[in-house]
Amino acid sequence: MAYFDYNATTPLSPAARQALLEGTDAYWANPSSPYSESARVHTVLETGRQTLADRLQKKTEDIVFTGGATEANNAVIQYLARQLPEESLLLVSPFEHPSVLEAADAVLGRRVSRLKAQSDGLIDLDELKKSIETTDVAALSLMAVNNESGVIQPWQEVAKLCRESGILFHCDASQWFGKCQGGDFSNCDFGIGCAHKFGGPKGVGFVALSANTHGFQSQLGGDQEFGRRGGTENVPAILSMLAALEVAESDIGNMAAQSAGRDAFEEEIRSLLPDLICIGKAVTRIPNTAFLILPQFENIRWVRKLDRRGFQVSTGSACSTGSTHASALLEALAYPEDAGRRTLRVSAGPDTDASDWRDLAVAFREVWDELKCLDDDRNTEVISI
Repeated sequence: MAYFDYNATTPLSPAARQALLEGTDAYWANPSSPYSESARVHTVLETGRQTLADRLQKKTEDIVFTGGATEANNAVIQYLARQLPEESLLLVSPFEHPSVLEAADAVLGRRVSRLKAQSDGLIDLDELKKSIETTDVAALSLMAVNNESGVIQPWQEVAKLCRESGILFHCDASQWFGKCQGGDFSNCDFGIGCAHKFGGPKGVGFVALSANTHGFQSQLGGDQEFGRRGGTENVPAILSMLAALEVAESDIGNMAAQSAGRDAFEEEIRSLLPDLICIGKAVTRIPNTAFLILPQFENIRWVRKLDRRGFQVSTGSACSTGSTHASALLEALAYPEDAGRRTLRVSAGPDTDASDWRDLAVAFREVWDELKCLDDDRNTEVISI
């Protein structure tokens, strides 16, 4: 099996698995209980929180562990709906994750203003600056990396601009960690991460806050996480996430090396399909991702036939699979509606090697030939004599 859907989810790394198992055995007690065993678990939890805070240039109390990025994004939008002045606006990029766009539309409605996208998949910085100068903007949501195209947004520049302008900045960085080096989160008021995107377990993530986020709460019903998220912390999963992040960031060189295999794969497929579109190819992308608009045949047919050959790719964002909504990215880039039925996202991991990319290209050629043959058969008219 050659797995090419790392942007959807990743296998649990060995270090994360070990931390999860050891944590389940050794740190099962409730960290909020008053006895010594719980105090030991609480100490381990807070040590992990400090480690993450140092990585993100934050204070320990700025780190809130969550059930994942979707929960964190929803909590941020709910917070903004409560806290922002009545007539002020939330600017959002037009290709945010559904957990941002749908939540914003639901709770803020007409107070949401979408930025325009450039044809290369980046936001228009000039338009953003003009919006800040001419409208009552109080907050901005901009993902660090688009989950479909892999395009890296100018989020660090935007974070600095927002800080200078007194605007709250919300950055879903789920696809950044484990794929890009470093990153300055000091100017982010809400920085979001998700464990299963970089080799950790599902159901755990974090939001890194700033001093400008008074009153933020993700869940009611308890005083855990400095009163910001009720519910007993899943300490084994948190420790597993931190172990996964350490490994992913130490292995960033292997992830960076994926760009060579990805680029060669794209060129091979373009020679096979001259009308193929590779979204974001002209700008900086994370090294593991190719987002393709195929010239012919529905994407689900490609996915099934590639799967039979041992290659797992996706049609796009996993959170949109099966949805009747078009891809927010394709809508922002003004592609026709039918383009969404011809997209494939290919996303590799740090252990994917050049031969895996070459074999995938061969499988694409085989599927293309098979689909053309099937299509020709269907279009053949049989005449009875």
